[in-house]
Amino acid sequence: MSTSQTAVTQYVDAANGVRFAYRRIGERDGVPLVMHMHYRGNMDLWDPLLVNTLAASRTVIIFDNAGIGRSSGEVPRTFQAWAEDLLCFVEALGLPKFDLLGFSMGGYCVQMAALTAPHLVRKLILSGTGSWIPSADHVAGVVWPREDPSAEALRVLEEAETREQGLKALEFSLFPDNDPGRSAFKQYWERVQERTAEPLSLDLLDRHGSAAQRQLETAMDLFTKSPRTVFDRLGELKMPVLVANGDNDIVIPTSQSWEL
Repeated sequence: MSTSQTAVTQYVDAANGVRFAYRRIGERDGVPLVMHMHYRGNMDLWDPLLVNTLAASRTVIIFDNAGIGRSSGEVPRTFQAWAEDLLCFVEALGLPKFDLLGFSMGGYCVQMAALTAPHLVRKLILSGTGSWIPSADHVAGVVWPREDPSAEALRVLEEAETREQGLKALEFSLFPDNDPGRSAFKQYWERVQERTAEPLSLDLLDRHGSAAQRQLETAMDLFTKSPRTVFDRLGELKMPVLVANGDNDIVIPTSQSWEL
């Protein structure tokens, strides 16, 4: 069975003109799980422990969306366009049905994808993410005023340039600031480097490049008030949805997971 460490990168040409890079992990029949990565990340940064654990009982597909990592094209400026690229990718793979997981910034993309093509998404997993700002000023079940993300966490994620700065940004933003957290990050980073199938790409997206800049532009869409924002449409999702997070997410506050 292929693992996160041994799966070879494959490519598929989609109808939108993008050549998508992806990997299949596990060799089980049934509905596959497609996973979308976080801000400035590519698929090499998925934790092999997570991916291999999931792939023990099913097929997992990790990929780089348009303009990211090994995929061609450019990063769009809206989550709707991100979602359309994702759907072009799964269409190119010929998947009649799939489960969908989005982590952090990827969580916004998969919400939009599920709303755009609910007949394709069997189950949805929203991990370490939130949703758009509601159009109304007060909504039952929403923490008011909304918690702000850690300015320091956002700063280090946005400004990291070198490999060392990228490591510090990932550790600070995604792991607890204590001895167990630092140990967990060290183990994660060691696992990531176990991949042997081909050379690794472990740097965050170039902060000065168009891909990272377009990701930042896309994020501004989250603060647009509109009756058609994704937050106001969440009730349209009829498939099972799992919301998963830690108890102290400093990038996208955990309270936004409660809202979801």
